[in-house]
Amino acid sequence: MANPFEKRATEYLRDDEAFLAVVTPEPLTTFFQRHAEEGSLYDRLAVIVGTPGSGKTTLARLFLYPTLRTLLRNSSLSTYKALLDSLTSCRAIGDDGPIIVGGRIPLEAEYREFWEFPYSEELKGGLMTALLQARTVLAWLRSLTDAGIPLETISIRPRAGSEAALAAIGGRDGPSLFARASQVELAIYKVSAALVPPDVSDIDADAAAGYRPFDVIEEIVFRDADRDVSARPLVIFDDAHSLHRAQLQLLIRWLTRREFKVSRWILMRLDALHPSDVLSDSSRGGDGEEPGIKRSREITSIWLQSSDDRAQQRRAFRKMAKDMANRYLQQMDVFNRRRLNSLGDLLSTQAEAIAPGKIEQLRGTVAAMQRRHGVSAKRREAIEEEVDRYLQASSEGGEDVRLAMLSILFARYAKRVPQRGLFDANTADVDAADVNTADVEPAKPLTADSDVAEGARVHLLHRFDRPYFFGIDILCDASSENAEQFLQLAGRLVSQSETQLIRAKPATLTSGMQHTLLRQKAGEILRDWDFPQHQLVRRLADGIAKECLKKSLEPNASLGGGASAFGIPQDEFDEIPRKHPALARVLQFGVAYNSFMLVPNHGTKKKVWCLVELGGTLLLHHGLTLRRGGFLERHSDDLLKLLGDH
Repeated sequence: MANPFEKRATEYLRDDEAFLAVVTPEPLTTFFQRHAEEGSLYDRLAVIVGTPGSGKTTLARLFLYPTLRTLLRNSSLSTYKALLDSLTSCRAIGDDGPIIVGGRIPLEAEYREFWEFPYSEELKGGLMTALLQARTVLAWLRSLTDAGIPLETISIRPRAGSEAALAAIGGRDGPSLFARASQVELAIYKVSAALVPPDVSDIDADAAAGYRPFDVIEEIVFRDADRDVSARPLVIFDDAHSLHRAQLQLLIRWLTRREFKVSRWILMRLDALHPSDVLSDSSRGGDGEEPGIKRSREITSIWLQSSDDRAQQRRAFRKMAKDMANRYLQQMDVFNRRRLNSLGDLLSTQAEAIAPGKIEQLRGTVAAMQRRHGVSAKRREAIEEEVDRYLQASSEGGEDVRLAMLSILFARYAKRVPQRGLFDANTADVDAADVNTADVEPAKPLTADSDVAEGARVHLLHRFDRPYFFGIDILCDASSENAEQFLQLAGRLVSQSETQLIRAKPATLTSGMQHTLLRQKAGEILRDWDFPQHQLVRRLADGIAKECLKKSLEPNASLGGGASAFGIPQDEFDEIPRKHPALARVLQFGVAYNSFMLVPNHGTKKKVWCLVELGGTLLLHHGLTLRRGGFLERHSDDLLKLLGDH
């Protein structure tokens, strides 16, 4: 099999068994299970929002009846157990089998064309919703027949009191429902496909008639094998961002009708939303509102990325990404034959030290800093002991990291002692061995910790090109909690490992090889950006990165590994959509396409900030820390300045 990492396997595996073998259950547990347990996943409209590559369509496929049935048929195999448990927890599978019949309706087809017709909004909306309902009914029936269930054995259980509407949709039984839905679909398709929109009076009666199966259908009833099944119908409207904004709002308003017994989900990208919806934290928590819609009561909002408990989010993504990577790896014979089924095992975590000549150069730099900052021999010895204690306890770093940490601590020492006059004794140009009498106690004790070590590694990266990005956890963290981005980066590493195996070399990639390949791939991803306003997003991102890098390379590494974000006062950030709509759109598309991550309500220094964090590929490209939290205090005007006239 070709490298499945390079073309996401879930997108081209048509066979359900092969598809299920590579799907990880973690997103179900993370994003869906709680809502299912609370009863808010199927009883109202669920709007599921994510960036490209976040796994929306993959999740949708899991709820189709043939997929669920295939999973149950293979339930005895350990490969599928975790996924089966997750779908059971999500109330898609009951004690006896699937209890959901899902139908996926992609919206990137001709639906937007309805909004170009010279008709009233009421007629356009009626035609669109009738077509969507007809295709949904057909999708449900086809999913069951694809699973081997005869159409003649399928029927619906209607809502009480819906006799008139029942007749309009063709009745109860499968063949009649299929025939009527096909009739309506054809009639409306003729309208949408016409080169010249027909006059209102010429629209087929079947297209204009009140076809409302969602008002009628409560359950789908059929016989599967030896059991009678009553299943809840679920419609999944995918790629809703393809619709006109007014059209999307109409669709949402229609689907929020609580009398519907049909479960309904809308899947879309962030760029379909208004900038204020993306930039405001309130919309994620369910407090934001569409006109006439109380989100908290009528809509379940599921964001496939979250600003809540980001440490937990990162741990969850690491778990999901590792599981997904191992499932993909198992699809490749070259690794399977050698029982290499863990991507983490192929990625060395052994750091490669810089060359001996560069270490000597670094020693000279450290000695010069000692003289320049008036660090006595005794003080140096104490600092060295502090560094050695940390390195022994942490088992990280070699002589190069040790020297770089000394350099940082010397710079911190200089900032923490009183400034001496130009002609004070025992300062500049005094041999380090003789600097004993001028030892000054710093205002704050010097401590060697993980922040200093991280700063040392970043400094070594930029001064000596020491490998910095390597290991499975770094690979996960560089992916901005996005599955597609992870697979793109991982694919480059897997391809190199495969090449080494074919050439009879060890499969494991050195830290230096990983570092080089990841930065190369990040550069390619950035060059391939073609989303709306990507040039302005790139200008803003590069400007932020430049300032973050300058801060990160300060001799005293005041932020440890450095900065990776701008912090804007939260109240000021909240005003951006109103005061600076052009900037808001740039930020929106940056967030929508994984260039930025927003961290609202970040409290530090007795202030509340919204952090505009750079995405993983930008951090790789610019050589910035993947550790979170380090930011530069800025204002909205600083973002505007980076954009120039825009």
